[in-house]
Amino acid sequence: MSDRVSDFALIIGHVWRCTTCRDALLENPQLMWIGYKLSESQRECLSNIDEEDFRTIQHLAEITGLTAREIDAAIDHPRARLRHLGSVKGEVRPGLSW
Repeated sequence: MSDRVSDFALIIGHVWRCTTCRDALLENPQLMWIGYKLSESQRECLSNIDEEDFRTIQHLAEITGLTAREIDAAIDHPRARLRHLGSVKGEVRPGLSW
């Protein structure tokens, strides 16, 4: 992949697929974004996002300020597909599996 995918987009891409991490993000966003480089506005967005915002990629793009293309790239990005939020490489969080 030649284009860099932002950490914010990686979070959004992962929680689009992984409802377990989505639930955890909605419950405690500050815990789930640890280790990601996010701006204050991105943190605010994640703090205010809710389940209804995930009804379509287009709606999610409007809410996050990302483009649908950025979200699609993040959904397919290996880091978004292979690592749960709050996890450390090589570590498996209890209750999460693929």
